[in-house]
Amino acid sequence: MMFCPKCGGVMIPIKKNGKVILRCTKCGYEMEAPSNTVNEYKTVSKTAEKEKVLTTKTIGQEQNVDSEESKEELEQAKEDYYELVLDQMGEYGDQI
Repeated sequence: MMFCPKCGGVMIPIKKNGKVILRCTKCGYEMEAPSNTVNEYKTVSKTAEKEKVLTTKTIGQEQNVDSEESKEELEQAKEDYYELVLDQMGEYGDQI
């Protein structure tokens, strides 16, 4: 295991242009892995289909939501939420 010479963060191996590069998890500093340790690093990134998480963007694309209507609904939901928060803050503010 190597640590970043700039910030001390952990350096993780990634493949870039067919080479093993070490990248800092904190600051993003990159350096080529020393030639004597290249075979020690393995980069594997496999994710099973059932482990993937659907994001709101993906779900929205699957539902084919009309963008104009959804924008209006989103704005209305923001306004409703804002009013609710202000009401709650007012109630708690009166008790203090």
